[in-house]
Amino acid sequence: MNSRSGLALRAVLHECDEETAVRFRALIETGVVGPSKQLFARVLERGISRGEVRADALDDLVLDVIPAMMMYRSKVCGSEWPDEEMADVIDRSMVPPVRSAPA
Repeated sequence: MNSRSGLALRAVLHECDEETAVRFRALIETGVVGPSKQLFARVLERGISRGEVRADALDDLVLDVIPAMMMYRSKVCGSEWPDEEMADVIDRSMVPPVRSAPA
């Protein structure tokens, strides 16, 4: 939260009254988090249909992880992830917990 964008986000959140904060959170959910979760859900669904992902892996907690990490990196750290680094994060943090057991 000490990056330039993180400080700006904190300032906005602290200055919002409750009604504005609710609208701001809704905007973030519908414009950023929701679409990311939908995209990741489609990826997991394809993996489930191929038998590479456990059927029970498609849940809200799993779907929150990648958007949360992206938001943290973007808004708190003030940086973007190169594609190679994002692939590494997914391979290391998401693939192991959702992988189906070997046959």
